[in-house]
Amino acid sequence: MAILEASQVGSIADQAASTIAVMKSVWQAGVDLILLSTVVMVASAQALTEVPVPEVAALVQQAILQQRFAETKEQDYVFREDLNSNTLRKECTWGQMCQPPFGGRKVNSSTNYQVLKYTTRHFEVFWLDGIRVARVLPEDKSNQYGTTGRGEWTRDIPTSESELAIENQRVDSEIAEARALRARGKTIISPDDPPQISLSRMLELCVFSTPRREAIGGRSTILLDFAWNPSRTPSNANETLLKYFSGTVGIDEQDHGVEHVEGKFVADVKSDGGMIEARKGTWVKIQNKRVDTGVWLLLHLRAWGQARYSAFELDGDGNLSAGAYRKFQTTTRILPGLAEEPKKSPTQPAPQLPY
Repeated sequence: MAILEASQVGSIADQAASTIAVMKSVWQAGVDLILLSTVVMVASAQALTEVPVPEVAALVQQAILQQRFAETKEQDYVFREDLNSNTLRKECTWGQMCQPPFGGRKVNSSTNYQVLKYTTRHFEVFWLDGIRVARVLPEDKSNQYGTTGRGEWTRDIPTSESELAIENQRVDSEIAEARALRARGKTIISPDDPPQISLSRMLELCVFSTPRREAIGGRSTILLDFAWNPSRTPSNANETLLKYFSGTVGIDEQDHGVEHVEGKFVADVKSDGGMIEARKGTWVKIQNKRVDTGVWLLLHLRAWGQARYSAFELDGDGNLSAGAYRKFQTTTRILPGLAEEPKKSPTQPAPQLPY
């Protein structure tokens, strides 16, 4: 056994003490760093929560202007709309056995939806001379739904030249009729056009409360509860429908665009001689997507319940998906005469906002 001298023992003790001191310093530095990080995180969270939500009246007015802007910019695009619905047994639609797995309600994955009938329709939508055209596309059962990778679910449906020619003849006839109606100052409505909701008008006709902030899709969104403004009087059938609809609207805090609207009908409603109607409890959610700076257009419309809008009927579960938005130019017809607009230069300024 080696025998250490007193001086050697003292040297080793000094080294051990020095090592322990260094380790204590490192440990303390780590603790200080963790505490500092925690303080910074708490301060950041407090700063975020302490940012006051915008004043409701001003925010809604900005959203109205922005939505009007978006609704006019829709005329610069051609896009797809796919409509499908499941006709369900009444006890399934209104009972607890197969409530929809959305709208804040959950359902067991093995639930039988009791589908009586499935229907689907597909459209290519564009604007021509200020007239909204919904060109009907044929159903091709060999195609399956697919995503563009941007949250859009639409179908790529091959169409033959003969099918296009027949549909273009119908479109030409409908456009001519629409122009004649417009010349006489009458409303232009196509029985083949999917349901449309003017969100800017909805914002004008409702009252809003309970503002709060929520991150949706990584963007700060202001949520507002809404209901019909009792001081307003409906001026048409669509506005009569809105009179009995209430829920929540999400407004993008940066763009002031409408990100989504979700709500229920609080009473049975029928107007336009029964062409527009909805049953109390029918649930609807409209979700928009940001297709350009300040331009939020339809992505999904989902509904559950019982309703009718012109030629379109809901008796159970309904979905309208829109997507594949692209800028376009038209001449006199969609085919020939429809061409995708060249991509804009990255240096081209963003569209001007309406305020």
